[in-house]
Amino acid sequence: MSSTNFAAAQQRVLERRRLREAEARARLAEQRQASPINHPALQRLPYPLCSLPQSGLSLWNAIKGREGIRPAFRVGQVDAELLDEELLGLLKGQVGEALKYFGPQAREDWSHEVQFALRAILFKLSIWDHDASYGAALQNLRYIDSRSKGPVHSTPTKLQKSLYGLLTVGGRYAWDKWESWLVNQEGGYEEVSI
Repeated sequence: MSSTNFAAAQQRVLERRRLREAEARARLAEQRQASPINHPALQRLPYPLCSLPQSGLSLWNAIKGREGIRPAFRVGQVDAELLDEELLGLLKGQVGEALKYFGPQAREDWSHEVQFALRAILFKLSIWDHDASYGAALQNLRYIDSRSKGPVHSTPTKLQKSLYGLLTVGGRYAWDKWESWLVNQEGGYEEVSI
């Protein structure tokens, strides 16, 4: 395909996309005009109450319409998460083998910190740098900011990535440490003697 044919094909695709967006906007404006929410009695209500029916209807149209919520492929996301956990397990096994030379209890004593460090390194090298975890990159999935409008999604901001890392890496570490502390406080299971 020559470059002029390719450029012409791109122009046709962009023109079709513009037409579809214009039709969607016209259809939305027509629905708003024909809506029973535009009744004069509702428009006379005080400010918060007069805008409530319109915002509720627009939310309902966004949810039920095709253009509202873009579907996410949940099976691919679950597979990506499983691949990430498998990689973490493999790396933890390698680090555990290295820690056994520092003493028999080093692997168990430092297991939470090792997992925290590995998760932090994997987060930095995958999600922070490339907007996709290792498992997601294998499936050609990326993290996006779904609030962006238009056909092209924007990448997550540094704040979004930071919060995600804090919750997934730091949150998992805090949960594991708390769980371990609870198990140590319990002291094991004792049967009741009768």
